[in-house]
Amino acid sequence: MLRKALTEYVGQFIELTDEEARALEGISSVRVLSKKECFAEVGKVCTKALFVNRGYFRFYHLDLNGNEITSDFYFGPCFITSYTSFITAKPSFVNVQAMVDMEVLEFSRDDLYGLYLSYPSIERLGRMVAEAVAIASEEHLFLLLNQSAEMRYKRLMERNPDYVNTIPLQYIASYLGITKETLSRMRKAIK
Repeated sequence: MLRKALTEYVGQFIELTDEEARALEGISSVRVLSKKECFAEVGKVCTKALFVNRGYFRFYHLDLNGNEITSDFYFGPCFITSYTSFITAKPSFVNVQAMVDMEVLEFSRDDLYGLYLSYPSIERLGRMVAEAVAIASEEHLFLLLNQSAEMRYKRLMERNPDYVNTIPLQYIASYLGITKETLSRMRKAIK
């Protein structure tokens, strides 16, 4: 089921041959993550990437006072990792936390980079996924700097209606840069 979902998701980017698809699936392993489990952690090198079909992750870090600051959410289907750490092999700047119990496909950096050498189409897929992540990150930064918290909340609701009501308020408030009380008032006004 997960591998079929992977093939369908990859098909949005590129059409792989049966051999290429088998090679990509062959380096994956099924991993079960529990709600609140951190897949990547600040200060540790992240050497794995995940394909997530269903569920979502929260990216966060701690500020100077030890408060958790949610910087982003990634919703399945998607590939996730601590991208900077994964690519540079340096410690992560963020924690990547599962927000629900889920089953994912896990890929090691070494295995994936090995496939890049053997299969140009898979290397192209890696580039296309990285480009999609870069576009999403730039869009997120633009919205953060140029739109109100209410507009960003509405956008989050429009794009991910199945998940928004399951995200704890403190995480959404942190993501929007507002207090939980302000978020509660804003939600009431929107309804």
